[in-house]
Amino acid sequence: MDNKWTLQQVVFLAFLGFLFGGVFMGAGFLYAILLSALTPMGYSPFANEILFGLWTMAAPVSGMLIRQKGSSVLGELLGALAEMLYGSYFGPGVLLSGLIQGLGTEFGFFITGYKRYDYVSLLYGAIGTTVFSFVYEFFKFGYGTYGIGMVLALFVVRFISVSFFGVIVTKQIVTIYEKASRTAVAH
Repeated sequence: MDNKWTLQQVVFLAFLGFLFGGVFMGAGFLYAILLSALTPMGYSPFANEILFGLWTMAAPVSGMLIRQKGSSVLGELLGALAEMLYGSYFGPGVLLSGLIQGLGTEFGFFITGYKRYDYVSLLYGAIGTTVFSFVYEFFKFGYGTYGIGMVLALFVVRFISVSFFGVIVTKQIVTIYEKASRTAVAH
């Protein structure tokens, strides 16, 4: 891996941030619907956890497609910035969340020495994203007021969501992108 960023990588990263900002906005609308559905049953905190992986996808996709140190953090941060600029009702707080989520994913590539761009680094990233973000939101959302069973349930649902979107869906996106790139070059 060359540590020097190219203009093409910077532009591509900005494009991914812009694209995922739209995905994050859509996830915000899904969140509002899910929150409304779960609140009468007393499960409102799960709305965030079920969809959490959607809000973290810019980091693993950026890390997998732009194999540079820091691309996961920057991709997630740019996605959060785009979401904020699109008018997210979560406001500027998404920037701190994006930074923490990006650092969690970056952890996965860091732990593998930036040598693996596969399920292993994505899984480590999912673990990092889940742990880093859950610790932050434990205090932000007051999860300490819940019993241990509820806290564990929220953590497990978040990990499943981050693993699904950050490992399985991300790997599919990367596979499709690489296949399309090979096809475009062949023609």
